[in-house]
Amino acid sequence: MSLLYRNNINMLVCDMAGTIIKENNIIYKAMANSLKIVGYPATKEQQKKWPGLEKKQVFYNHIKNHYGNDVRPITIMPIADKAEDILKKELEKEYFEKNNISLVDDEVLHLFENLRINGIKIALNTGYSRQMQHNIIKHFGLINYIDDFISSEEVEHGRPFPYMIHRIMERNDILNVKNVAKIGDTLNDMKEGRNAGCGLNIGVLSGKEDKKTLLKCGDVVINKITDLKNDDMPVFLL
Repeated sequence: MSLLYRNNINMLVCDMAGTIIKENNIIYKAMANSLKIVGYPATKEQQKKWPGLEKKQVFYNHIKNHYGNDVRPITIMPIADKAEDILKKELEKEYFEKNNISLVDDEVLHLFENLRINGIKIALNTGYSRQMQHNIIKHFGLINYIDDFISSEEVEHGRPFPYMIHRIMERNDILNVKNVAKIGDTLNDMKEGRNAGCGLNIGVLSGKEDKKTLLKCGDVVINKITDLKNDDMPVFLL
């Protein structure tokens, strides 16, 4: 935990899928399938841009690109809403009925508990819908180990915009963004932290992207979030 203390961090903002939650990229496969069902399939190259972004916004932008800039939102929104409904049902099935979801490490809750005891608040932010975020928090009993959580649905723009982090700061009386660390597994997580002005941006290799990609905007990269509890953890520096 010395990495956080050395940087005077008093709040850790954590991404969910790939950072504290292991779900084997089910989310991106389900998103691609949803778009295919509504008639707007995405190429592998297009899918590479999705990690860390708000899911419904991905659907909206993808469908809009098929039509061009002249199309009105009223044409796109019903299709995006349908894709989101399909995604929700598929994730409910994969995550909770088939139980294809777990914490990335059994020590995640212990880490959160220790950080909070030592004065560091824990917040979760995500590109999931608010309802899916609630469901995951309930599934793992996370509510007793965190101070706050926010979905990109609650702000005007999700990642890589900084607004989720700034809203969390406001709700938790955090005055200086330099006292906030952002941790996540995607380049968009790192961009979000950089755009917010966070004092520390930590990439993790437990999810979607590699060290080289994360270090484009991250300050350090570690193997997984629970490495934060080890003073001798392997750290890859910018």
